[in-house]
Amino acid sequence: MKRTTVLMIALFFIAAGAWAQDPKAAPPQDTKDAKYTNESVARLSFVEGKVFVQRASDLGYEEGAINMPVSEGDRIGTADGRAEIHFGKGNYIRLDNDTKLDVLNLPKKEDDVTRLRVWSGNIYLVVGTLKKEKGIELHTADSSFYVLDRGIYRMDVRENRDTEIQVYQGLIEAAGEEGSTLLKASQRLEVSEGRFASKPSSFIAVADDGFDKFNESRNSVTGRQYAKSHMPEELSDYEAELDENGQWTYLAPYGNVWVPSGVDEDWRPYNNGRWTWLPMSGWTWWPYEPWGWSTSHYGRWHWGLDLGWYWIPMSMWGPAWVNWWADDFYFGWAPLSYWGYPGILMGGQYYGHYYGPYYPYESRALTVISRNHLKDPGISRNALRGDSLKSLPKMSLTSRNLSLRPAGTKISVQPLDGNRVMLRKDDRSTGLTQDKGIGRDALGTSPTSPRTIRKPDAAGKSQGRTAGTSAKPQTIKSPDKGSAKASNPSKGSGAAEGKIRKKDGSAETASSASSAVDGYKSSPSVSRTAAGVGSPKTVNGYPSSPTITRPRSYGDGGAARARIFTGPYSRPSSVRGTSGSPSVRSGSSSSGRGSARVGSSSSGRSRGSSSRGSGSASRGSSSGSRSSSGGSARKK
Repeated sequence: MKRTTVLMIALFFIAAGAWAQDPKAAPPQDTKDAKYTNESVARLSFVEGKVFVQRASDLGYEEGAINMPVSEGDRIGTADGRAEIHFGKGNYIRLDNDTKLDVLNLPKKEDDVTRLRVWSGNIYLVVGTLKKEKGIELHTADSSFYVLDRGIYRMDVRENRDTEIQVYQGLIEAAGEEGSTLLKASQRLEVSEGRFASKPSSFIAVADDGFDKFNESRNSVTGRQYAKSHMPEELSDYEAELDENGQWTYLAPYGNVWVPSGVDEDWRPYNNGRWTWLPMSGWTWWPYEPWGWSTSHYGRWHWGLDLGWYWIPMSMWGPAWVNWWADDFYFGWAPLSYWGYPGILMGGQYYGHYYGPYYPYESRALTVISRNHLKDPGISRNALRGDSLKSLPKMSLTSRNLSLRPAGTKISVQPLDGNRVMLRKDDRSTGLTQDKGIGRDALGTSPTSPRTIRKPDAAGKSQGRTAGTSAKPQTIKSPDKGSAKASNPSKGSGAAEGKIRKKDGSAETASSASSAVDGYKSSPSVSRTAAGVGSPKTVNGYPSSPTITRPRSYGDGGAARARIFTGPYSRPSSVRGTSGSPSVRSGSSSSGRGSARVGSSSSGRSRGSSSRGSGSASRGSSSGSRSSSGGSARKK
């Protein structure tokens, strides 16, 4: 009898373990009510020097750092620094020194266009995937550009003056007051005050300044290919950074899983970083690990006795795959398991099918902070540990996102050179406020309403071992419905009412002082036409021409993934000189084309009296001096 009982118990646990390992049991991934997509939130994937981000609807700036989320309506500026923004699927935009850019629109479920506004400076746009023609737009004060194919595009903008674009590879439409024109690979165009300064002309694709070489070096990093990929195709951009910081192993039924290296024994997911609030996705995790973007926003975390924490790749983006708990004094969260339950790590065992009304505070997957530390930049430093967790009330985790949002922003004024000042943002001194229409407590529910708990179809299902208590399959629901959206992302005049005194005592508007790179101004008012020729300018720039499309015989439409580009190429300085009057290239500017530019700020290229084809104007570069013909080595 005793033997029969033991045998039945053994069969029960074997069956439970088999169910837990069933690859056909698809894990829940529910963001069907969310308006965002995998491309709705970008990230700063490279930061060098001074980089600043001004959030949508905020007056002050934050200093940019690796993996900082970039959302629709944000403004990115550089002073003495460079930055790279990753939009997913092989798409990048790179900013040179003294460059200002607004992210006007990122893809959403109802609007899949990426729209960027370049105010001044130099940028490279690398398009590895293009879902549809003209799905990526670039706008300046005097021109608009619509991408027709994958490739590499460089744009140099002199604020309120003119724009130059160079197509190293790809196809793009340029639009101005006189209509539109098509630019192909190895062609360049200058636009001044909405008018094309010349017809498209050829240039030699040579990496002849510091920004060209910076783009080459970043392409060599982001374009690396691997004989065998361990992740879904849409996550292949993250393959390199994960390979450099951990190991892959195969684990049924999940497939390839990734184990980070060099983490502390007490490390856990969603602990080393901070929370930032975005209008589109709500509270979004900003990981401090250089490899943390993909592992925080895609896939799930589990723990194994021989592996420690390991990450299971999955293809759907989320602001953070966690379940929340909150009361009047604390916030807590735990990472979701592959099966959509809040995972528990306790007593050297991991439970991936937890259910029940309460989550154990002893779990090493749990992070708890006091309420006033939610927006702090160092979550791990302020998290509760040891005996301090024992005094917490019983915790019931839920899939509902926090319905609170930042109450406001404290601004401090920081002097710059000359009469300029900068408005610096400080979130930590402000509180939280309830979003209207979301609910009456921190998790968007009535405080008196009971938690709805549903047990799984078969009890006792843990990941291969005995199960503890558990909750219903948890999924992330839609972001806060009451979130304020940026109605005017350009923010050119959004802060114009706030008066700030210069050092000399005269008044200066907040809009001109809110940036490290002076000169943020509202875009010119609409409706300019060239004596009735062309199309009037709209709030988003000059409209695209429906008659300009990509030829059917040109490429594959851009839908397939492309990650290797030719772009500009370097050549020895000894062969750069050609016959003609020499022009000295200054080495005083790290941005290359900056300080040598005639009659302009430090963010452009010098030109002759009318165009780059005439005169002997000098162009700044970090490569020393060289001779050139007609003042431009790019001109054929």
